[in-house]
Amino acid sequence: MELVKVVGGNLRAIRTERELSLSETARRAGIGKATLSELEAGRRNPTLETLYALATVLGVPLGRLLVAEPEPGAEPAVVVNRAGGAELSGQVVEVQLMDRVVTGGQRQEIYRLRVRAGSKYVSAAHRPRVVEQLLVHSGTLVTGPESAPETLGPGDYIRFDGGVDHVYQAPADDVLATLVMRYPAPS
Repeated sequence: MELVKVVGGNLRAIRTERELSLSETARRAGIGKATLSELEAGRRNPTLETLYALATVLGVPLGRLLVAEPEPGAEPAVVVNRAGGAELSGQVVEVQLMDRVVTGGQRQEIYRLRVRAGSKYVSAAHRPRVVEQLLVHSGTLVTGPESAPETLGPGDYIRFDGGVDHVYQAPADDVLATLVMRYPAPS
């Protein structure tokens, strides 16, 4: 199914489940009501920034908006080709959801991440107890809590509290990394 249709259906279902009106959800996310209506109808491509804002308002991981929930049953092998998977682009950061899994009472989402050269993005805090883990493959990445970011190069790894405002910055070249987000309970 096309990404805009999946996102639209998930947004509508979760918003309805949370008993939030279209107007209230849009207001809390800082977007227009018409924009949210178009997103829910599957007629508008979302930006990464918009979906992060909506995920925060709805209290769900970003990945919950990007893929249809699988049918219960045996888990087959999962292969996501470079051209596959739910891909979102923002002005600074591009992500591709590679996998979502619930294990040990936690939800994990694994993303391929690209931060554009010469750019900086400050991500608003996620809900409490969200942990972000990054492994840098290429480029120099300044990341971590906005109050105390770290500079990482290829092969470097960081884990930090995603429940505080945090930064992704590529001072010189594009950065390619793997991002794993851990949430405290299934959503």
